[in-house]
Amino acid sequence: MIILVIIIFALLALSDFPQLIKNRKWHEVTVLSCLYIFVFTLAVLQSLNVVLPSPAKGIQYFIINVLHLGYPKP
Repeated sequence: MIILVIIIFALLALSDFPQLIKNRKWHEVTVLSCLYIFVFTLAVLQSLNVVLPSPAKGIQYFIINVLHLGYPKP
């Protein structure tokens, strides 16, 4: 399964990066590389059956405890 993930990400990178490099869009190359690395890491972890935490809980914590937003208590 990991081999399939690697092949798919390699094909996606080969379709996206050459045009950006040819046009010398280094900022876009950097941002896209960071996103690819993040998503690739998540895909590999998921294919290894690692239990990943829900991002909804992190967003909920941020909204309620950091931004202090929420429904008023009756």
